[in-house]
Amino acid sequence: MIDWIKTKTKIERLKEKYCQLMKRAYLIAPRSKSKSDALNKKAKNVLIELKRLDLNHLH
Repeated sequence: MIDWIKTKTKIERLKEKYCQLMKRAYLIAPRSKSKSDALNKKAKNVLIELKRLDLNHLH
């Protein structure tokens, strides 16, 4: 593997996904509360997974 190409860890990918979901939820909220709520729920699940992985990474 080439050293200068760094692949993203699962934690980094989850952080990006969480940020994208929250941004989409914020932008869509004025037009559709139900869609915004659904995106917030997905983001919450990603955050729970992120916290679980982060805690496992510390041990």
